[in-house]
Amino acid sequence: MRKLFFILFIVLILSSCVHKINVQQGNIIEQDQVNKLHIGMTEEEVKNLMGLPTLLNTFNDNRVDYVYTNKAGYGAGTEKIVTLFFQRNRLHLIHQSHTEKFS
Repeated sequence: MRKLFFILFIVLILSSCVHKINVQQGNIIEQDQVNKLHIGMTEEEVKNLMGLPTLLNTFNDNRVDYVYTNKAGYGAGTEKIVTLFFQRNRLHLIHQSHTEKFS
């Protein structure tokens, strides 16, 4: 009987030792990279600078989204999104958003 309680106690103790890892997804977006973007760049120049995009819009060939999320194991996460719009294979518009806290 003591053995059973001991085993149950150990199982309960070990089950409370859960480690949550940080989860990073998408393209790592550095502000230096975004600062180097400028209107008139070709799609190829953008891909060389930023890497392959995370999201390709199947309904609009002229839009590319770079998304990065970092969810901390304990606590809030961050999300960075850079959306680029092209006209005639040239960068036309740069939209950037940054969210500090989400669950």
